[in-house]
Amino acid sequence: MPVPPTPADDFAAYLRSYTEESLDHRTSLEDVWDRYHLPDSDHTVNRRHRDRAASLNHLADWRADRSPYELQVHEVVADGRRAAARYTVSRTLLLQVRYNTEVAIFADIGDDGRIASTVSTARMTYGWGQPGDDTPEDDGRPANAGAAPREVDAAVYLTDFARLSSDPSAPLEESYDQYHAPNTVQYINGTAMRRQDVLQALAESRRKGTAYDLSFHSSVSQGLRFAARYTMAPAQGPRGVGDLEVFAFGQFAEDGRVSRLRSVMQTASGYWPA
Repeated sequence: MPVPPTPADDFAAYLRSYTEESLDHRTSLEDVWDRYHLPDSDHTVNRRHRDRAASLNHLADWRADRSPYELQVHEVVADGRRAAARYTVSRTLLLQVRYNTEVAIFADIGDDGRIASTVSTARMTYGWGQPGDDTPEDDGRPANAGAAPREVDAAVYLTDFARLSSDPSAPLEESYDQYHAPNTVQYINGTAMRRQDVLQALAESRRKGTAYDLSFHSSVSQGLRFAARYTMAPAQGPRGVGDLEVFAFGQFAEDGRVSRLRSVMQTASGYWPA
């Protein structure tokens, strides 16, 4: 019997193996869980704590539905001790109607290669045809990550660009072009935004006087690729605007500017706003 991949060695392979074993009714859920997680591992899903017992109950509910599933691993960034990934588990309900569970996860990995803690966000959607993300599958291997440009840091990029975006004295187009390659496409909760779309949204935020303070919780880099988890807390702007937790996945171009960015944002209740 082949040795299961550890999260430390190959996070994408771990996601595939763990999902397959978790949904296989012939295996013990407790054994599957313990094979991949430390005994005192800590987990947060959609801003709610989930211990081992709650996690096993959730997996048992998933396992009770024995309909076929597909797992798409869209993106993995890993450095051996930390990992971040976006993936979708999709099930066919009728004809080509699909029930998709989209997940973004950040993980800390223990000394023995098992999961020590995770923070994740997930949403359920219905779709038609193929699973709900057009990103090609990602094997997460360093050979595909490219060479990192000099003096590039995801937290610095995100913080500096957020500051310039809300500063009325900073030229908006120049600020955007300083940090983004010409053909960069950004996705926020699945909605594509090109340069002009982003500039229009930022101009509207400036008009309303909206500004956020960023607090970083975790970041992972692998060559040109990066992932960061942070909170945006409103510093000024309209009343009723709450904080947002962001799971960002991106890639730098060779010149150090961002060439691709996908962000998942969730509210305090775990909802993904449109």
